[in-house]
Amino acid sequence: MRRILAIVLAALMVAPPGVVPRALAQVAEEKKLGDEFLAKALPHMPLIHDYELAGFVREVGARLVKTVGPQPFDYEFFVVRDNEINAFAVPGGKLFVNAGLIARADNEDQLAGVMGHEIAHAAAHHVVRQQQKGAAAGYASLLGIFLAIINPALALGALAAGQAAQLRYQRDFEREADYLGIGYARSAGYDPSAIAQILKKLYAEQQLNPTQMPAYFMSHPLTGERLTNLEAVLGKTEWSSKAPAGSDRMHRAQAIARGYAQTREQCVPEYERALANATPAQRPEALELLGVLMTHGEDYELADQYLRDAETAGRNVDRELGRTEFRRGHLEEAKVRLGRALAKTPDDWDVLADLGNIDYQEGRYADAATKLDRSVHLEAYRAEVVQSLSRALAKTGKEGAAYYWQGRFSQMQGDPSQAMVHFRHSMELLPETDPLREDIVKRSKDLGEEIKEERAEKEQQQQEQRSRRGPGGIPQMPMPMPRSGGGR
Repeated sequence: MRRILAIVLAALMVAPPGVVPRALAQVAEEKKLGDEFLAKALPHMPLIHDYELAGFVREVGARLVKTVGPQPFDYEFFVVRDNEINAFAVPGGKLFVNAGLIARADNEDQLAGVMGHEIAHAAAHHVVRQQQKGAAAGYASLLGIFLAIINPALALGALAAGQAAQLRYQRDFEREADYLGIGYARSAGYDPSAIAQILKKLYAEQQLNPTQMPAYFMSHPLTGERLTNLEAVLGKTEWSSKAPAGSDRMHRAQAIARGYAQTREQCVPEYERALANATPAQRPEALELLGVLMTHGEDYELADQYLRDAETAGRNVDRELGRTEFRRGHLEEAKVRLGRALAKTPDDWDVLADLGNIDYQEGRYADAATKLDRSVHLEAYRAEVVQSLSRALAKTGKEGAAYYWQGRFSQMQGDPSQAMVHFRHSMELLPETDPLREDIVKRSKDLGEEIKEERAEKEQQQQEQRSRRGPGGIPQMPMPMPRSGGGR
């Protein structure tokens, strides 16, 4: 309540009373837009939910957000399984970082610099302000614009699809985001010049290969004017500072990101060269990173070899070896290693899911349901874990809850009609006092609206197709253009 009062009082101090309700209504629209984007994008946007990688990115984000001041919405951070160099913020505090950007950053400071810039766009309501200035479409089309970023086929109408290709922040908003983002990074204890370091690095690479423009520059163009403004904000001493190497944690996060988002040819040779050139002091980490890369790239045979060598050299690799041995069918060793990893990090939702799936395979369905339920509540966006929880609950006789989670699975898969079927079955079986019932009512309402929108869009498409056809279903030929007189 104190936080809400602080936000309202802050709004009252900077805006006349008549403006405050409108501002609060806009914040509500931003939150709605962000929630709708996430719901519609999840089935089509491959996210990396790895506990270590996602946790690393969220910690950087939380450290930055603490410097922003009171905010009307909570920030959420996601890692996209895409090797393109990109990051974007959706209104309402949803921020997405591509694995390709994490892989290209030299250190946490550079990653924080880009994330601080994106947080600034959200905190300063730049999308809404552009929309008010007539530079973007209304709220309904904004959803389509952001959906088109991840998949042009998801754009809500041709207008949104066309605008998505040209989605760029205006120069004054880019300048403001640079200024604010640098301030957030500095206040959070990061090197404020890191944003300039990574932008100059990417810009130089783009100049060497103009056909490979980073996706980040499509919506955040790096112009000479912007570089000059950055230099003015940072000062020459900060601008010219050299980028330090990343930490061990950053290196592990990069190996995980690259394992998910890059091909073998794009990443393995680099790690193999690092191992071949490593000094005796560097060799244990080089072995570990190669093993981590192989584990998350699903080359479990080679992962096993490198990880065991790293363990012999003194590195703790229980998490990756436990994951690897489970997928190789060596359940006894997997249980021991994953158990030790869980004791070290009790909130590791990946380890909980693996242990839950082992329990399920060995017939301990109640134990499986307990672990999978905790895993899902720690990180709810993983469809395969949600489905595993549904199956485990069904085996324990909790069919109402099983149908609920199967409905959640269908919802994540982008199948609202099937989700509604499962939710109806769940409502028939759940006790009247079960708290899941309230959530089902809310979700069913949202799904009903989604189904209605899909039907309306499909009917509109069919109508447009019929209008392009002549009598008897024959497509109409375009009328020839009249020739102008006097010319050939």
